[in-house]
Amino acid sequence: MIGRNTLAIAAIALLALASEARAQRQSGSQMTPDSRGYLINKDVGNERWAISYNLADRTVNGNVFKSDGSDPSFIWCRITSETPAANPADNQYLLDCWGADRCASAPCSDVAWTPIGTNIPISGAFLLPPATQATFKGSIEPVFDSTCSSAGCHGGANPAEELDLSHGAAYDAIFRVTSHHNPAHLLVEPFDPETSHLFHMVNGEDQPRMPLGAPPLSDATIEAIRRWILEGAARN
Repeated sequence: MIGRNTLAIAAIALLALASEARAQRQSGSQMTPDSRGYLINKDVGNERWAISYNLADRTVNGNVFKSDGSDPSFIWCRITSETPAANPADNQYLLDCWGADRCASAPCSDVAWTPIGTNIPISGAFLLPPATQATFKGSIEPVFDSTCSSAGCHGGANPAEELDLSHGAAYDAIFRVTSHHNPAHLLVEPFDPETSHLFHMVNGEDQPRMPLGAPPLSDATIEAIRRWILEGAARN
């Protein structure tokens, strides 16, 4: 069974994790092609973690392989709290986690899952790919909340052009949604800012420039939007 202190050790070791992984085996993180999650392989102490961070349901789950070659264990965590930071590596997540041993035969029993701990702190450096520069919750949603989603613009009962950028609705309104202004482009095409109409509307390449009737977004904010799209436009 996974030890109850495994994740606590992981949290303490986050700062040293990168160098430790290089000393043992290469770590790796990759966004899935649909931008709905991350696949992560990292060494944590003497264990190899092959886990998934699923953005749709905010869960982290996968396999824990032991250095002694014994049977792998399994881990399942639910993210209960997220605190975005200016640097995504400094994001703070609190997780409730359970662990289980290998199931010898079907059906596997739900009672095999043992609580590991609650409110376990993990940083963005552990869950996100290295050098991630922008996230939806930390970089994009706050811009929509402060400049775009007021009533009469892209919020309220009748948002302009039926584009609702209010909190909780904005992501589904822009991700791979066809632009009203330019039907040849999507508002947000993951990994491709150049064909994402939203990006061209805020940087002034397409008119009218957004936000309409307000000062242009700062260069730093526009760059954050570009980076977020380039990095996969995930609901991260």
